[in-house]
Amino acid sequence: MILAESKKKSHIVEYILFLWQIEDLIRAAQFNPQVLENWAEDTANNEGTDPELEKQWIVSLAADMRSQGKTESGHISSIGETMVELAHLHEMLLGALDDKRYKECFEVAEPLIKELSAKQPGPSGHPVEQLLVALYGFLILRLQKQSISAETESGFVAFRNWANALAKGHIQVYYGG
Repeated sequence: MILAESKKKSHIVEYILFLWQIEDLIRAAQFNPQVLENWAEDTANNEGTDPELEKQWIVSLAADMRSQGKTESGHISSIGETMVELAHLHEMLLGALDDKRYKECFEVAEPLIKELSAKQPGPSGHPVEQLLVALYGFLILRLQKQSISAETESGFVAFRNWANALAKGHIQVYYGG
């Protein structure tokens, strides 16, 4: 099993953020197969996965990005499909499944999502998409070692709790866990 598959089964939100990060890595490496294969081999060694499978996966992902016109920005279609799946899951957890814990986590984060949405130009996406964008932005701030205000940190806790509840719901619905 490759790292991406493991992440998908254990925490769907982390999986999407991981894929977004890999897309950015591929772009930063200018789609250079040698750089990507070296990264995949290092990942396999660090994570205890199969280096050849990791190499095949990242080269295939880079090829998908090229064929789908995502060389400068955007996300491959399989990520979009997973995001649609999560949007449906979100609605199910709030509606038919009536997951109380999920509802609580979402209600805490919802005003923050609305606040972020109001600050962004253009139409805002589904709340789950906004959650992912917010978490990825926070991840980038951390990777760049930028200072993070207490208010932002507090918002991140609400988003993280919501993301964890969504991931738990994903495991329950899709894997019977």
